[in-house]
Amino acid sequence: MEFKAVNFKKASPVWLRERGDEKNITVLMQTFISADNNTEIHMAGHCSYQVYINGEFVFFGPARAGRGYYRVDKLPIGKYLTEKENKITVLISGYNCDNFYLLNEPPFFCAEFVSDGNIFGQTGSDAWKMFIYDRKIQKVQKYSFQRTYVEAYDLTKGAPVSSDGLEEAESVICSEKAFIEREISFPEFPEEEMLRFVKGGNAVYNYEKEAELLSSYKGEPLDVVSYVVADSIDLSDGACPDGKCAELYNEFAIVEMKTNITGFIKLEVVCKNDATLVMTFDELFIDGKVNRSRMGCENEIIYYLKGGESYTLITAEPYTYKYLNLMSVGGEISFNYIGIIRLDFNQSEIVKKLNSKADEQIARIYDAAVQTFRQNTLDIYMDCPSRERAGWLCDSFFTSRVERLLSGKSTVERCFLENFLMEDKFKYIEYGMLPMCYPSDHPSGNYIPNWAMWYGVELREYLYRTGDREFIDNAKDKMYALLNFFRRFENGDGLLDKLKGWVFVEWSKCNYLVQDINYPSNMLYYLFKKVLCELYGDDELGKEAAVLRKVIREKSKTDMFFCDNSVYGEDGAAYLSGEVTETCQYYAFFTGVATIEEDPDLWNTMVDDFGPERAQTGKWEKIYPSNAFIGNYLRCDLLRMNGLNDKLDENIRGYFDYMAKTTGTLWEHNNTSASCNHGFASHVLVWLDHLGYID
Repeated sequence: MEFKAVNFKKASPVWLRERGDEKNITVLMQTFISADNNTEIHMAGHCSYQVYINGEFVFFGPARAGRGYYRVDKLPIGKYLTEKENKITVLISGYNCDNFYLLNEPPFFCAEFVSDGNIFGQTGSDAWKMFIYDRKIQKVQKYSFQRTYVEAYDLTKGAPVSSDGLEEAESVICSEKAFIEREISFPEFPEEEMLRFVKGGNAVYNYEKEAELLSSYKGEPLDVVSYVVADSIDLSDGACPDGKCAELYNEFAIVEMKTNITGFIKLEVVCKNDATLVMTFDELFIDGKVNRSRMGCENEIIYYLKGGESYTLITAEPYTYKYLNLMSVGGEISFNYIGIIRLDFNQSEIVKKLNSKADEQIARIYDAAVQTFRQNTLDIYMDCPSRERAGWLCDSFFTSRVERLLSGKSTVERCFLENFLMEDKFKYIEYGMLPMCYPSDHPSGNYIPNWAMWYGVELREYLYRTGDREFIDNAKDKMYALLNFFRRFENGDGLLDKLKGWVFVEWSKCNYLVQDINYPSNMLYYLFKKVLCELYGDDELGKEAAVLRKVIREKSKTDMFFCDNSVYGEDGAAYLSGEVTETCQYYAFFTGVATIEEDPDLWNTMVDDFGPERAQTGKWEKIYPSNAFIGNYLRCDLLRMNGLNDKLDENIRGYFDYMAKTTGTLWEHNNTSASCNHGFASHVLVWLDHLGYID
């Protein structure tokens, strides 16, 4: 497949000499240019960068691509150029670690300025100076398994985003890169200030606890172990600060935002004497506390500050929170501004709005769904903007419908799907299989075979939405390689048998019933074959699909319900396990293995007896209930597809209003055990549109 190439006219990609493989290193690059309203900066890089002009934050990039390709940001900056000589500062973070958020590839930065056809100020020339930004502490712990590193800063060495006092470093031109168009719209980066203080009190650093925690620490030697610092602070309730500023001296204050929100935490502070500022954050406020590690993340950020200095503090990476705990240890810190620079889908791209038909409850759910979509749709579709920021298949099937609904476009979807076509063979993954999320690295070799099939299912809808036949044809080799991968697991009946990898049906009892022959997986396999038949005119595959559907029905259907799996007995024969889940029934109808005409009793039972009130009714106790993803979503979509609008409206309110009330976003599970801001959850907007609430 050919991608939309971009060529830098003069610039070369650069990085630190002999330090290209170091983990978590940050570089500050700086140049000066004259004011010109027509000036653009064309830039690309890896892993992430922030652009400041005359000290003001203006941009975060780049947009992610598949391995070996780098999207170019062509950013108009004329409106920011107000001085005779304007200082352009770029902070570039190079991580060199395996994660689900960014590819583990060598870091670099490449940029040049363009004005009326003139090219100037390019990297690889003397125009730019490069500095090692050691005020951001390099040796720290991972933020989460799925992301890179926590942030800790020693600003006693100098001001943030400043080259003053930094030693100039030697740069080197890197190997050639394949640059392509960004394609996706830029975010706007609006700021949002805190809503209120909700709690405050005393914060005392407990050195005995620190010693105890450090003695039990088993990781590699670090300059700062951030969780130890955060957990060594003893908090006790006291007076809650008033207004929107606070003075904290061995004290803490917990801030609430209007909703759960994603972006760069921004603070304007005055440090009266040397102090340590520790921030922890989370999406929830449970039992009067901010639980920094609720999702297996290290939601803490540390700043070592110098007395007598004023600072504007902006995090290098985006984070998600509704509650922020600010703790001042050892000195007094005044907070003149507490807020966030948002990082999400551009509001101006959203052309659909809620109409007057909606009541207060529907309006609340709508707002939460839009917030959820915007925070999880940036350069790719993400599962969550917090723990992972990863581009998961299956999730994307649902989010893609929302992009088309709200914006009338499928630009992010095309780039998301395109990324998967950029590697001939994915690093670490068996040939033919697709990564479960991408761009990312999976050195364990793990994958979700089910999620790979959703790529094909999404392709059919992408074609329907866009008419982009060329893209479908370009994906053909990948799809047939995937089909051939699955053929290795077909048994004599054509059923997928003892699938490898992380066989994933949904977050419920379903995931414990995935071997030996899992019927929801086979139902999806039937749909996958049927889709490939439709997309590529493969009649033989269509016949295979029809046979597979018949076999699934014969093997898994009981008196009324479909059983989740068969297991092999000692005699070598496969027997139904007898285990039945609610979600398995939804898979059956969603994939077309079951129909209302063939299975009327099951359909009526599913519609009338299952749903958000099922726990209260106590019906069908032996049928394991669904979780949010994907069982409840398949249920609601089946109600939509079959015109059961009153039931759909009732289910939407039952499933989602308590989420909207709590965080202003929609969740990964039907409880607070995981992410409270998950991209697929915005699909509720598709149902609200179907019900006539959106114009």
